[in-house]
Amino acid sequence: MTAWDKEASEGIGVLPDEIILYVFKFLPLETLLICEKVCRHWRKLAHDTTLWRHFVIIYSGKPGQSEVSEKNLEIICSHSQIIFCLKLQYLYNYQDIKSIMEKCCNLVSIELVMCRLCKEFEDDIKKWPNLKKINLKNSLVLSNEDLVIYYDQFKDLNFLALSDFGLSLANCNSLLNCQYLNHILIEKIKNLSLDYMKELILSKQTSIITLHIYGGDSIDDHCLQLLSQCSLLKDLAIIRCENLTDKGFISLVNLNEIKHLQIWNNLNFSELVLLQTLSSPNMKVLQSLSLSRIINVSPVIVDTISEYYKNLKFLALYQCPRIINTDYEKQLKSKFRNIEVVLY
Repeated sequence: MTAWDKEASEGIGVLPDEIILYVFKFLPLETLLICEKVCRHWRKLAHDTTLWRHFVIIYSGKPGQSEVSEKNLEIICSHSQIIFCLKLQYLYNYQDIKSIMEKCCNLVSIELVMCRLCKEFEDDIKKWPNLKKINLKNSLVLSNEDLVIYYDQFKDLNFLALSDFGLSLANCNSLLNCQYLNHILIEKIKNLSLDYMKELILSKQTSIITLHIYGGDSIDDHCLQLLSQCSLLKDLAIIRCENLTDKGFISLVNLNEIKHLQIWNNLNFSELVLLQTLSSPNMKVLQSLSLSRIINVSPVIVDTISEYYKNLKFLALYQCPRIINTDYEKQLKSKFRNIEVVLY
């Protein structure tokens, strides 16, 4: 027994392992790495997988972040068996991405943000069948061919965020079979059909929590009516709403759990229905609201938001013509003193 082992056994080391693990659970990664050096017993406890499942290890190729990234790469190499959540960003050589990922055999979360991928990624990702989270936001694929990943091979998948690739006619039906998928962020995917979107909403109606979609021709008023029946939906974003009318928008009053709402690009919603919908009790608890390029958003509507939306932290009225470049615009800072308001 080393001196450290003896000292630990006579001090905090006499505590049951369950208590030590409970304390370890609240430590940041840097402190946990120090604790594992105290003694062999603490090292064993500090390597408990329940502690490491919530740590996201980040490696970035962005200039100015190299020192932190190199330290995290050392952690990846020395703790590869217990790295579960990996985030790589600003990496433009796929072989570098692949070499880092392959060091971690037990990943349940892969995030590749602002990275450049290639076709072989669709085969490489199969090495982690227990993935719960896949995030490819703002990445690029260096191929004329789309990535075809069958997401239902990941039986525990509950979070999927894509850039403008990774979902097409070839593999979109795989989402319908992902039993636990309740966070879907695919707002840059433009080639989905209206029938498919309705089928997707219906398949997730009792479980979807986050849904970000492009919209356009793939959504209509009936889709909004189906979404209004999603009992757990908290975060909804539709980027292109040109095809939607009052009939669909008014149905959003039935979203009992909604906390974040983005509705962009519409000429059809009337001021009356906008006011009726946004004055409903379920809307008044929103924490963020974006009504960018909605032509009939008026000062009356914004006044209602400022008066009743007590939980609101962010409001976007980007290019709403009845608000920007008007005398009313000058009053917004006084109406929303503690809220970030985006107009341009």
